[in-house]
Amino acid sequence: MMWWVKARRAHTVLPSALGLFALLLVVFQGDSVALPSLTAGATQVVLALFIPVPLVSGLAMCLDMRLHADESTAVRPVKYMDSGLVVAVSVFAAAMSALAGVALEDAVTEAVGRNTLFLTGLMLIGRALFGRPGVLLPTAWILAVCLCGFRPGNDAYPWTILPEPLGAPHAAAGAMLMFGAGLIVQIRYARNPS
Repeated sequence: MMWWVKARRAHTVLPSALGLFALLLVVFQGDSVALPSLTAGATQVVLALFIPVPLVSGLAMCLDMRLHADESTAVRPVKYMDSGLVVAVSVFAAAMSALAGVALEDAVTEAVGRNTLFLTGLMLIGRALFGRPGVLLPTAWILAVCLCGFRPGNDAYPWTILPEPLGAPHAAAGAMLMFGAGLIVQIRYARNPS
């Protein structure tokens, strides 16, 4: 177990990523910035959309760190240990987001946990399909949302998931489905070490 944690660098990368995640939750809160949009001119996008990126990137980095020879002959189920790490980090981040949102009385901050689950699932699917370049899929999704995810009047399309309000049932369902699909892909179709 200890070799797995050291090989993944989970003991150094994830505490830093979670610390940055917590700092960004407090700093950004409901702040927004005007960004150009292809569908609605200029839109006001909350900076909280970008908060999960360092955490998801850190998690992807940990999953990409491996001891290829040891893992190809390992008796322990490394794929399940990796999936457990993903679940633990994602649930912890969602709990941090919920607590920060309640403490700061900011629904946008509370929604960051849902967005983290969505982007983590997207990253897992991207890694399985495209390898290391697939970790850029969450960032590409955020850029697509910013560029063409809003109607005039700063109203987000339902497919965007990320800028939807906290109580939107389709956004919660979409995030849970993406996270679940990402875990299934991680367990069943992840690239074998070579």
